[in-house]
Amino acid sequence: MSKILIAGCGDIGSRLAECLVEKGHTVTGIRRQGTLFPKDVMGITGDLVSMDLNLLPDADIVFLIMTPQARRVDAYKEAYFNTAEKLVERYKPCESPPKVFFVSSTSVYGQNFGCVLDEQDTALPNSPTANVLIDTETLLTEHLSATSVRFSGIYGPGRLRLIESIANKDVWKANQWTNRIHRDDCVELLVFLAGLHIAGQMLEKVYIGTDSQPVSQWEVKLWLASQMNVEPMLPVDLAENGFLPVSGKRLSNAAIINAGYQFLYPSYILGYEGLLAEYRAK
Repeated sequence: MSKILIAGCGDIGSRLAECLVEKGHTVTGIRRQGTLFPKDVMGITGDLVSMDLNLLPDADIVFLIMTPQARRVDAYKEAYFNTAEKLVERYKPCESPPKVFFVSSTSVYGQNFGCVLDEQDTALPNSPTANVLIDTETLLTEHLSATSVRFSGIYGPGRLRLIESIANKDVWKANQWTNRIHRDDCVELLVFLAGLHIAGQMLEKVYIGTDSQPVSQWEVKLWLASQMNVEPMLPVDLAENGFLPVSGKRLSNAAIINAGYQFLYPSYILGYEGLLAEYRAK
């Protein structure tokens, strides 16, 4: 069994920790605030950037799963790049440095004209925050054995903003291509990749974590509206906007599928059925 550090023990990190403990691994979790950690997880509370290096345990695998405090460049640098620097400082000198899995984002793909993209396509970030993610990925791969998992839009339990927007009859914005992944698939995909590494399989430097159905935003909203018996709030200037997506991108998950991963929620319909039940229960 492996010694695993989860740097960022929030929603996804905590569920990942539970899964890894169930598999018999020794898991340490770090969170910035709070002392509530999953059962049998060694918890460390504090800011990783300013933390004493001696507090970071020896590890075979490290997951870096951070959440910035704001959508600003300085917040992204603090959450991602600076924490990655800390991990490099701690683990690069080790005789056997750990494998690092960095949870990144598909926002690094600035190509927003409806194109189909996979891991072979160069990421062309079009925002300062996306540049920070690319810089962090580069830093980790230059100094450690690292794999970046670029998740698309994460949805799942407790993430009801889209459903609430439709229920509130907010007017829809221009249509665009969208990509998403259920929270539970985020967790299971990370467990899957860790398992491949432990089994000795070579991994790619980058995987796109997204479900099997890139889809227009209006298609998702139309389906949800029909399930909720709510009138679709299409914009009045349809002649100008039209029904077809005019922006966004369509992301491929072929690499992770070819590696053997089977999605729990390969489409938005399967995923949102549970969220609709949660919304109705509230």
